[in-house]
Amino acid sequence: MLTVLLPWVFLGCEPSVEELSTDNALQLSYSTDTVTFDTLFSSVGSITKRFKIYNTHDKAIKLNQLSLGSREVSSYSITVNGVKGKSFQDETIFGEDSLLVLVEVLIDPNNQDLPFLVKDSVVVTYNDRSENIKLVSWGQDAIFINNEAIPCDAIWTKDRPYVIYDSAWVESGCQLTVEAGTKIYIDNDAFFTIAGTLHLQGTAEEKILIANTRLDPKYEVAPGQWGSLFFFPGSTGNMIDHSIIKNGTNGVLLAVDLNSGNGAELLINNTSIQHMSESGIAAFAGNVTAQNLEIFNCQNQLIAGLGGGSYSLNHCTFSNTPNEFTREGASVGFTNYLEFSNGSQFANDLSIEITNSIIWGREEEELAIDLSANTATDVQIENNIIKSEQDAWVELGNFISQEENYPGFYSPNLFNYQIDSLSNARDKASTTSITHDLLGTLRDAMPDIGAYERKDSIP
Repeated sequence: MLTVLLPWVFLGCEPSVEELSTDNALQLSYSTDTVTFDTLFSSVGSITKRFKIYNTHDKAIKLNQLSLGSREVSSYSITVNGVKGKSFQDETIFGEDSLLVLVEVLIDPNNQDLPFLVKDSVVVTYNDRSENIKLVSWGQDAIFINNEAIPCDAIWTKDRPYVIYDSAWVESGCQLTVEAGTKIYIDNDAFFTIAGTLHLQGTAEEKILIANTRLDPKYEVAPGQWGSLFFFPGSTGNMIDHSIIKNGTNGVLLAVDLNSGNGAELLINNTSIQHMSESGIAAFAGNVTAQNLEIFNCQNQLIAGLGGGSYSLNHCTFSNTPNEFTREGASVGFTNYLEFSNGSQFANDLSIEITNSIIWGREEEELAIDLSANTATDVQIENNIIKSEQDAWVELGNFISQEENYPGFYSPNLFNYQIDSLSNARDKASTTSITHDLLGTLRDAMPDIGAYERKDSIP
């Protein structure tokens, strides 16, 4: 009997067509009235943003027109039901349902140095009503470098940002000079390689920025968005001053020639290295001199001097206290050897001088020195604040503690490592020839330990 009835059952289940309303009083609603994109480089496509159109009524409503206000000349495009275009007709939104609209933008170059506004709208027409969603972007013309060598003795200016895709490099015997206020954006996994010489000549008022190409806020503190400033063995005369380097894998990587033992050379002053997925500075038998250097929030080490080398660090602030990742080992570490998986070893002389600096983090011991190899060593570590339990540091004239914020950072959770009024770093620095701090503030007659001199007003 059941097999006889089934055809009649199916014949009786014809779908009903929902009634369309032409009532002008019925109004659609929207998830937002404006879709905004952060600053985008011209000729580079955006991320996809979205909004929804809601029909909260019982009956269906047909959209006579869903289009960009500027139609075919618009920098924007919209996608509806999987189809990308500039204009759509006769889209139906059923009762108590919604329609998803995806928005993208590709901005044409405008041949100007300053960012420029790019506006349009999505116009929704139905039942003799016309409504719109605003579309707002800022465009920025840029100089694009895609897997190419920088011309010898080139000078980069602040007029327009530089965007590096794949890689860029300074060849041996050549020098690149980057002027104050210049912005350099490096794409995912790209490296900026220096076999010759790099001069980053920022000022306290106009710092140089090296960061990732994603400018939307959620990538502001995201590590690992590009490779490294990679200095080849034998690269000498390099200078970084008044710069911010952030969001990479290793902020600065100095390589060594294992045959000759030659590393790379870097003078780095008044600079902040931030948010790295590996190390702030990783130097292999390198020669690094740093003053007023700040490094924070690195998933491995803040500074690693491995396989020997020469390191002079004065008035620096190193802090690794974030909760976003798990880390083992000291944030600041040095060895006079490199050990390889086949059991072989590379060793080199090691010289370390650390003065008037803060070395801090979540581990009990944040400074580690391994002198296992038989090489010449010279270690001078005096008048620093160190996260440690080892009395040996105190005997050398340092301050140690396990107290959570013993240095008295103003707001470490917001990555502000200036020192507050109760800081244990206040007035504790030894006599110094470094007259100004990382921000250009004049140090007083009793200077403070670290990269910052205490100010009454902290932004």
